[in-house]
Amino acid sequence: MDPVDRRKFLKFVGMGSGIAVAGAVASGGILSLLGKAGGGGAVMAGSMAKSQGPDALSFRAVAGMPSAPLPAYASYVLEGSVNSMTRTGVLSRTVFAGAPAAMSDIALPGLSQTIRVTDVRPGHDVLRIHGFVADRSQIGPGESQNVEILVDRLRRIVRAPFSGSTVNLIMQG
Repeated sequence: MDPVDRRKFLKFVGMGSGIAVAGAVASGGILSLLGKAGGGGAVMAGSMAKSQGPDALSFRAVAGMPSAPLPAYASYVLEGSVNSMTRTGVLSRTVFAGAPAAMSDIALPGLSQTIRVTDVRPGHDVLRIHGFVADRSQIGPGESQNVEILVDRLRRIVRAPFSGSTVNLIMQG
């Protein structure tokens, strides 16, 4: 397989070539492609959206990227757990290849972040979560290290930042 750099890989996926990526996965070529792209790898994650007692919440929320009216070729996933009593938690946000209905388990390189929760403010059916991106090298242009996420448990919507804008994700499970 010819060497592919990270920029070419992201352009390749960004052009809506999910079918070609799926073909590469089926042939086993994606692992060498990701290795040449500067890291990354396959990430498996289960579905969750449940309370773990009165003060703790674990959830998984997903949105198609880009947003409508454009066809989604990737899935933005925000998952983790927070505790409103201790005001702590850890969340991860990852962009996977494929639309939400056909999401693969391949995380796109350079688009994964771990968020350390520093404050959780419970409200009426809404949690306001504050945190920061743990690794500053993972912050892209136009992004802040500080993160604010709103979890609307009644409507099952999570509002989270992504690349300088706010995205509405749907809670699963």
